[in-house]
Amino acid sequence: MANADTNDEAILGTLINRCGKMRMLSHRVVVTLLLEGTKETPCSKAMDELEKDLTEFSKISSDVAPGSKETAVPGHVRRVLEKVEAVGKSQNDTLVEFVTNARLIQHRLKEKGGSHLTKIIEDLAQFVKTTLLATLNSIVEGINRALDHVVSTRQAQSGKQTKMLSSSISELEKISRMIMIISVNASIEASRVGEAGRGFSAVATEIRGLSQSANKVITSLRTQFENQ
Repeated sequence: MANADTNDEAILGTLINRCGKMRMLSHRVVVTLLLEGTKETPCSKAMDELEKDLTEFSKISSDVAPGSKETAVPGHVRRVLEKVEAVGKSQNDTLVEFVTNARLIQHRLKEKGGSHLTKIIEDLAQFVKTTLLATLNSIVEGINRALDHVVSTRQAQSGKQTKMLSSSISELEKISRMIMIISVNASIEASRVGEAGRGFSAVATEIRGLSQSANKVITSLRTQFENQ
């Protein structure tokens, strides 16, 4: 369980980093559009880079989008994201709006050049600086909530397991003491009946030895538990 939770923390941490990359990608997309929008004929290499940036942005969007079927995020991690409402519909709509508008400009640049697209590119730049940035910050906060949920759940489970282990060791200690008392009493009773109780006395001695051995193991367990 601990290893699984640790892995979930790593996945969520990676998602947070990838959302940070979405900020960088969105700014790079806008800069490329602004630069190419001043040219009669866009640079083919720049347009290829633009396509790569938009594709990567879309892929990350799919990974964080609620209910997405195109995601590499494990189902149990997605359920945690949904439980804490890390990404809402309006946030996802904002991500989709950015990609849709950027691709629209991209296609129009390829068709006719960009001298007539200055206004809509500037509008997209303003959208990125305000709405999209606020949305990405909100998504990161949501993923952080999911991360906090995973950590707190692991700690709660660990505390429960620790309590159960301590209780089990205490019960073993009680049983060991009871067995020791029974073996001592049995030895006393066997000695009272003399020769007839000799065999019973031997059995009582063996039981006492087993109790002492068990007590050493229990003491070792208690020491390890208290020092962990």
